[in-house]
Amino acid sequence: MGLGGIFSNLLYLGAQLIAAVDVGASPDRGVESNQMENELKELVRLLKQIKAMLYDAEEREIRDRSVKLWLQELSALAYDAEDVLDEYRFEVLRAQAEEATDASPKVKLIQVSYGMLDQIKQIRSKFDEIAKDRIALQFFEEDGPRRFNSDLQITPTSHFVVESDIIGREWEKQKLFSLLSSESQDAQIISVVTIVGTGGIGKTTLAQLIYNDQIIRRKFDKLGWICLSEDFNVQRLTREVIESITRTSCGLTNLSALQEYISEEIRGKRVFLVLDDVWNENRSHWELFRAPFKSASSVKILVTTRNESVAKIIQTLPTFNLCYMSEEKSWQMFQHYAFGEVIHNTSSNLEEIGKQIMKKCGMLPLAIKSIASLLRHERKEESWREILENELWKSDACTDIFRPLQISYARLPTYLKPCFLYCSMFPRDYRYSAKELVQLWIYQGYVQTNEFENAEKIGWEYAKQLCQRSFFEGRYEEKEFYFRLHDMVHDLARWNSGHGCYFLEGDIAPNFTKQLYHLYVDQWEEERAEPPPFPSRKFATLRTLIMSHWVKSLPSDFNFSEAQKLRALKLAPNVYLEPDFSFVNFKHLRYLSLYGKCFERLPECICSLYNLKNLTLKDCPHLKELPKNIANLVSLEELAIYASDLRVLPTSLCELKALRKLYLENCSKFEGFLLSYYNILLFV
Repeated sequence: MGLGGIFSNLLYLGAQLIAAVDVGASPDRGVESNQMENELKELVRLLKQIKAMLYDAEEREIRDRSVKLWLQELSALAYDAEDVLDEYRFEVLRAQAEEATDASPKVKLIQVSYGMLDQIKQIRSKFDEIAKDRIALQFFEEDGPRRFNSDLQITPTSHFVVESDIIGREWEKQKLFSLLSSESQDAQIISVVTIVGTGGIGKTTLAQLIYNDQIIRRKFDKLGWICLSEDFNVQRLTREVIESITRTSCGLTNLSALQEYISEEIRGKRVFLVLDDVWNENRSHWELFRAPFKSASSVKILVTTRNESVAKIIQTLPTFNLCYMSEEKSWQMFQHYAFGEVIHNTSSNLEEIGKQIMKKCGMLPLAIKSIASLLRHERKEESWREILENELWKSDACTDIFRPLQISYARLPTYLKPCFLYCSMFPRDYRYSAKELVQLWIYQGYVQTNEFENAEKIGWEYAKQLCQRSFFEGRYEEKEFYFRLHDMVHDLARWNSGHGCYFLEGDIAPNFTKQLYHLYVDQWEEERAEPPPFPSRKFATLRTLIMSHWVKSLPSDFNFSEAQKLRALKLAPNVYLEPDFSFVNFKHLRYLSLYGKCFERLPECICSLYNLKNLTLKDCPHLKELPKNIANLVSLEELAIYASDLRVLPTSLCELKALRKLYLENCSKFEGFLLSYYNILLFV
């Protein structure tokens, strides 16, 4: 559920508001302000207490229904708390922006505090009740002992390989074998090759193929296979290496004695080791582990990992990035596990259904093997179609299919989880604009910063980490950077998001849960005999609404004006917005992207969006002027205007102190203005 990121944002908001309310210790600051500050401090204390338990709670969620229900209740309340705190922050900004000449900020804050105090009290009281459940549920706090979810424990591996698993990896085996057999690196005693790839893609299988190759076995004097567990304990790992290469138990426990023993055992010999499933990113631990191997004449170490950062720390030879299998190889594997030796007698209908199921597995070997094995003893088309027509995450096989990916997800840092789950709102094969995705994370409060840090820089670091951990695939296209999620990784995000993120296609009648937070609308048809009813009442909790450019029209009951909790709103080009549409109630809005074909001027009420950070106006051929009170957008950091008829920029634009980026379609019209406003970073 990624609640850790939400709670980090709540704590950050709470600290900001305490600072805003603390306008001095003088007696005239008001009783309400004193009470508000005390309530906020108590709320922050509770939030810290609950956040400390989240690591253990999220680990236990999958196998413990009571924990799952507790987290769902906590999630709903956390969003409510964020809304209340954010609305209070909005009121503080409004008090400052609309300050009258005879009213001090202190008086304004007192007035605001009076109206919000009861809401803060109610939220704090509810959090207090939920926090009490920690005793019955026996949660560990984050700085206490950590337990890794027993349902997600890594299955120990050995060097023995299942022959059928060779299917589809012959080319990779030969390439990796050539890399390891190269003599050009012999001057370097210890050579390390890393196989990097997502969970279930076949890293261990490929390592097994190399380890069992007879040429490798003849080439080296000592061979060892070690499957690492959650932590990189040098003492335990050294002992396991000794036992693996000597085939005898080692009774030593002292690290110095262990290292001396292994140093003598391999002195002057050629050694080949496989370290399977490495997670350690601590360079000093790695250096300590490899120290005794310098006595050998040559050491080749093959490492499998899901994290590219691990490879950068330990490798000496180029990284071997393992890709998904081709469709042809995937079908060969599916046939083997689903049909076995009776494939020639198989119904052609089953083959056709099987190919569609295989594609749903996204060319991920472990998923193909799991689902095909499930179907091996079924020869009824109904059973196969049941798997095909239901999403894989709803089938009984989800645990086996997602186990390796779920382990990777469970190990994600808390701050990355909400960023990853947010992507489940978009359709499969979606091409994520890196810039826009990072911005959306920021506007949802998922990127944690302080006043000295740049949110975009940290957001890009989050994205980089997700790439390194094989959740994202990044690439440059048309001079821009984009991300893509593999189908199975996208399914994993949907499985863990719990339907809070929803992708709505125009041909599919919506079936929303009670808590809908992020919605992407695509391909809504312009003419339909019986359009599905749109449950606009579900919009009350909505925080993101994005419409693709394929949306041509909306049904009459599509009323997003009820979505007053929105942080991000992006409308499709063909969606008509009435000129008198009111934005007054969108107090939480950070990101607003409009296609303004109908606008000659923006409604003045946009200037009441005190939390707005990004305003993008695209395809506005008739836009002639901006609102005069645009200076009220005190939080605005980025303004993008693509309007050919716009001739004048209001002088109040210069009062936007937070503005960092200004995009203009034709900057030559505004040269004089821009010269007078030299502190804006201009992008054309």
